[in-house]
Amino acid sequence: MPTPIPPRAPDAGAVRAPAPDLQAEALRLAERVRREVSRAVDPARIDSELSLLNRFAEHGDVDVVVGPVLAEIVAAALLTARLTSGLVDPTTGAAAWRALDGLAPRPAPGIARLELDVPTRRLRMGRGTVLDLAAVAAAWTADRTVHAFAQEHPGHALVAEVGGACAVGGPLEGAAALVAAAPAARTARPAGPGPGVEPAVRAALVRSGRRGLAVVERSGGVLVDPVSGAAAESPWDRVVVAAPSAVEAQAYARAAHVLGRDAPGWVAACGADGEFTGSRPGSTLRRRLRTPGWPGRGRAAA
Repeated sequence: MPTPIPPRAPDAGAVRAPAPDLQAEALRLAERVRREVSRAVDPARIDSELSLLNRFAEHGDVDVVVGPVLAEIVAAALLTARLTSGLVDPTTGAAAWRALDGLAPRPAPGIARLELDVPTRRLRMGRGTVLDLAAVAAAWTADRTVHAFAQEHPGHALVAEVGGACAVGGPLEGAAALVAAAPAARTARPAGPGPGVEPAVRAALVRSGRRGLAVVERSGGVLVDPVSGAAAESPWDRVVVAAPSAVEAQAYARAAHVLGRDAPGWVAACGADGEFTGSRPGSTLRRRLRTPGWPGRGRAAA
């Protein structure tokens, strides 16, 4: 069974640095991270670690030592499952394919079938487990890019955007200024504050310590409810979540679609900020709810 993620690994995405020389360095670094992630999780490569793992798991239990990048991405996926109490689950790969093919849903096996020993990078997968790491890999790539840039260029801000997930690094004021400023040129597709998120709002979120942002739209692909195995019927057309990291923001935004109408209060209780936009069936009216910490919020989310 092929792995149920788009036929490409997270790309180098977009990066924005505060100066031309730093921009060139950021693009180089982003490309390096992209290559590392491609070797780990690119489903278009039959030799990527994820492709091999999913194929091996078709025939039996898997017990292998994986590379450091895949180990960190799997660790991030397990973290998202814990943060969301299982609303987001990396073992929904087979369920996603069944939903796409119109087959009867089957519950995801759950992270009980997935075990990672972080110090040794030993990964164990139960037979039949198919991992879907697309979303978490994109968010992890954004986080890793800004972290690596901060190590090489301390004191300088960077914005990195990959597949709907955005991360900022460096001094908060510098990062806020980067996301608030309009790109001077589009040749390198400079990172912005996320599609449809006003730069001033993004800057305010950054100043409050929200270094990660994720935008998840209902039309962006199949989101599976791990408990039922069926495609989630979300009342939200679009969810934007800001959190301390892109991985956390992505986790909460995806979980919000699965959770449904209770998502605004739940996201706020998790210590994140969010904006939720939805439309009622058969109606052109749209509603927008925001958590209490969302900049410019006019009223409490209901």
